[in-house]
Amino acid sequence: MFVNNVSPDAANSLYDDLMSTIKSLSTFPNKHPEIQNLIIRGAKVRKIPIHNGRYIILYKVDKDIVEIYDIIDVRKNNILSKI
Repeated sequence: MFVNNVSPDAANSLYDDLMSTIKSLSTFPNKHPEIQNLIIRGAKVRKIPIHNGRYIILYKVDKDIVEIYDIIDVRKNNILSKI
């Protein structure tokens, strides 16, 4: 991971942020907004901005199952920073 090459402390902070946010989905999986007009495998995709909005977690909820699709650095992907 690029962050680890720049700063191990920043990488640890990002990891902690990711893990706590993902774990929180077990309690409130539908808390975060759906992305309009984005459907993957028949399910609407939800997004969670994390780490001061630098990253977005994309996921879906199907019954009691949360599936993480991707974790995206919005600074490197301009299209996804607008969703």
